[in-house]
Amino acid sequence: MLKVGLIILVIACLAMLLGLLYVSFKILRETQKKEALLKKDQATQYQIHPKLKAELDAKKKNEE
Repeated sequence: MLKVGLIILVIACLAMLLGLLYVSFKILRETQKKEALLKKDQATQYQIHPKLKAELDAKKKNEE
């Protein structure tokens, strides 16, 4: 009887561990997607120094 109870307890612990792993990976993926969107939005918000912008504009004009 004690062995059966122990086996059931071990199986229940393993099932709980697998459930927690599933939930944690689900939360991780969600967080990674949100972070990727934030990085995408932040990439367009930076400002270039005026001298550097002038150099880049000059290069673009020369290439055309």
